[in-house]
Amino acid sequence: MKYAKRTLLGVAYNGTNISEQLHEFLMDWKFTDNLSGAIDDLSITLEDRNALWLSSWFPTKGSTLVPTLKRYYWNQYPQVTKVGVFEIDDISGKDSVVTINALATSEKSSLRKEEKCKAWEKTYLKTIFQEIAKRHGMKLIWETSENPKKDRYEQDNQTDLAFLHELCNEEGLCLKINSNSIVVLDEKDYEDKPAETHINRVPQEDDLIKIIDRSFSTSLTNVYRDCRVQHHDSKKKKTISATYTPSKAPKVGRTLVIKQEVSSKAEALKLAKKKLRETNKEATKFTLKVYSQMHIDAGMTFNLKMFGQLDGKYIVTKVTYGPSDITLDLRKCLEGY
Repeated sequence: MKYAKRTLLGVAYNGTNISEQLHEFLMDWKFTDNLSGAIDDLSITLEDRNALWLSSWFPTKGSTLVPTLKRYYWNQYPQVTKVGVFEIDDISGKDSVVTINALATSEKSSLRKEEKCKAWEKTYLKTIFQEIAKRHGMKLIWETSENPKKDRYEQDNQTDLAFLHELCNEEGLCLKINSNSIVVLDEKDYEDKPAETHINRVPQEDDLIKIIDRSFSTSLTNVYRDCRVQHHDSKKKKTISATYTPSKAPKVGRTLVIKQEVSSKAEALKLAKKKLRETNKEATKFTLKVYSQMHIDAGMTFNLKMFGQLDGKYIVTKVTYGPSDITLDLRKCLEGY
C-alpha cells in the first residue's frame, strides 16, 4: 500500500517539546531556508477558536522555537532534520486563525534586539565579524578567501544582525545564521562544488528528486558581456580604469559601466568582476515544486536535464518546506567568473 508523502512539524518552545499539543490546532506551516538576502524563517498557522493563543498561550517576548522536520513515506525510512533555532518575530490573526512568524537567531543572543553605533578604522572585515560573534557567544565560520580592508566601517543605529547583512551585501558575500554560528560564505565557492544529483524535467523512476510543477524565466537582453570600472582622481589628476571579461563571455554584448572610487587598477578589476557577477547571475531562474528523497539545503547545486537550451548546473537560492512538498528557487551557475 502506498501512503501519501507528508512532513510533520515538531516544535520545542523555550526548550519544552509542544509538538503533541500543537498538532491539535495546526492548520499549516512553512519553513524557508535562504542562501542570502533574507533570514531563514518559520511560519505556523493555528486554529484558535477558543482564543488560547491570544490569552494564556500567548508567546512571551524573546521566545524561541526549535523546529524539527519529520518526513514520512518520502523514502524507505522516516527522515528527521533539525533546522536551527528561531525567535518569534510577530503574531497576526484573522477571525479564529492565528499565524506565528519566527526568524532564525541564536538561542542566547541579542543579535536582532539591540541597535548600536560604532565605527572601525582601517579594519579587516573578518575582524568585525569576530568581534560581534564573540560578543554574542557565537562561533564565526568564515567560508571565503575574501577579507577586504577599509579605512572605515560604521554601524549607525543598527542591530548587529542588520549591520552584518549590510556588510555582506556590500562585499558580495552571503550571511547565514545558525543556532550558535555566524556563517559567511561566497556564492561562487558553492557554485563550484560538484552537483548533488540531477533533476529531470520528466521524472524517471529512480530519480531522488521528482518535479511536480515547474516554471522558469530567462533574460536574453539584460546580460552584459563585460564590466568596466572607472574612477577619475581629481587630486592626482589621473583616471583608473579596468575591464573584466569572463572566459566564456558571449562574442557580442553590452558593457556594464561602473563609476566608483577605487585606489588601484587591481581593485578596479576585482570590483568589475564582482559587479558583473551580481548583474548577470539572475539571468536564468527556475521555480520547482518537488518530491525529494533527500534533504535539500540552500546552496546545494543540481544538474537540470531535459530542459533543452536551459540545461546546466543550478544553485538553490531558496528552499521552502511545507507539509506535502518542497519548493526550490534556483538560478543557473555562472561559468568563467
